[in-house]
Amino acid sequence: MCLRRPAFALTAIICLGCAAPVWAQTGLCAGLGDGGQWMGQGQAGSDIASAAASLDVSVASTAGARAVGLFSLGTAMQVRVEAAPTTADGDTIIELFDADGRLLVIDDDSGGGVSSRAELALEPGSYCLAVMGFGGEAVRAEMRVSRLEMPALTAGLAGGFGDWQGGAPFVGIDPCLADTPAVTLRAGPIDAELDKGVSMANSVEAAPYYRFSLAAPQALSIRATNEQADPYIYLFDAAGVLLAENDDADSLDSRIDILQPLAAGDYCVGMRALSDPGLPIRLTISARGLQEAAAAAYATAEIAPPLDGSWPVEDLGVLTTTSTREWQVPGDQAQWFVFESPDAGLVLITADEISNSDPMLEVFDAQGNWLGSNDDANGSLDAELALPVQAGRYIVALLQFGSDQQGSVRLALTRYVPATP
Repeated sequence: MCLRRPAFALTAIICLGCAAPVWAQTGLCAGLGDGGQWMGQGQAGSDIASAAASLDVSVASTAGARAVGLFSLGTAMQVRVEAAPTTADGDTIIELFDADGRLLVIDDDSGGGVSSRAELALEPGSYCLAVMGFGGEAVRAEMRVSRLEMPALTAGLAGGFGDWQGGAPFVGIDPCLADTPAVTLRAGPIDAELDKGVSMANSVEAAPYYRFSLAAPQALSIRATNEQADPYIYLFDAAGVLLAENDDADSLDSRIDILQPLAAGDYCVGMRALSDPGLPIRLTISARGLQEAAAAAYATAEIAPPLDGSWPVEDLGVLTTTSTREWQVPGDQAQWFVFESPDAGLVLITADEISNSDPMLEVFDAQGNWLGSNDDANGSLDAELALPVQAGRYIVALLQFGSDQQGSVRLALTRYVPATP
């Protein structure tokens, strides 16, 4: 697809991959699938339910970005998704999104070693399997989607697949469903106890799942502590959809900080112990420390701040052609901007050094979903990111690579729209 700036701005035309629809505005997986590659023989051959063999693709992601493979499913079934690095220094992380952009699973090392793997039940539809390097590094990898009877790409974790409670495995544990045996943390909603914290200790052998309820939207910190057991925790919603997972946030202890409030409803924490499942692990759910955790995450652009005025975000307004700002960027504090795209197209975001700077970019949608990042572009220390967009608001973080850099940066956003035939 060719794209151009609006005619009232410039008549120069930019063509990005006109021979192949690299920037096709399909909107699949909330836009994540734009520029993705159909696994199998094109879209028609991407249905793993009817495929004669697994769907494989070789990909390469750049630093701070995902490589995306697309596949479909014609019949509800258990599906295996995997990625394995093809270079000695690679370390993959996979994410699976449904057609609406909902994150279904994220995994780092469940394929064994530094490979990634997950097995889960999927409904008919289209899906996006994304891979990136650990820590946002570039990675070259093989990705595979397969049915469970097909050969796997990775070895999997010892005891992590195929023998957990005799059921279908899911990233090392089964999803927590309505009929899953679980310990109830409290008989009713835990909202009133979040300030002091709700806590319980058991071994994973005795209690691999815990249920709790919220009466109103709440931001939460979920912690599992006992370094000798080495806990790994998962947060599921009432339907068994994986919302978050963590291993080794605090040394060998685990922590999930939910800074965007969870909706009122029922939730479940699943747990496994990577060292000794017979040792007691203390699970604590609280609101303590969330303000400090949020401030630290916003400062480093790990997550996007809410657009409710509680955190400073410079509003660039509706982006019609080009918007430029010169900004002093301290080395320890990301500077946040929001802009609105009136319709689908492509936005080119650049951050150029003016003085004492090595700029970096992180971009999110208005719901806080991470869309991409860039550090050094075009052989320089400047940053550049081409972002396919739909109509809506987008959040941009501008930050320095090092804390000693305190200089000025020129931030520019230029909007392109699909060229008319």
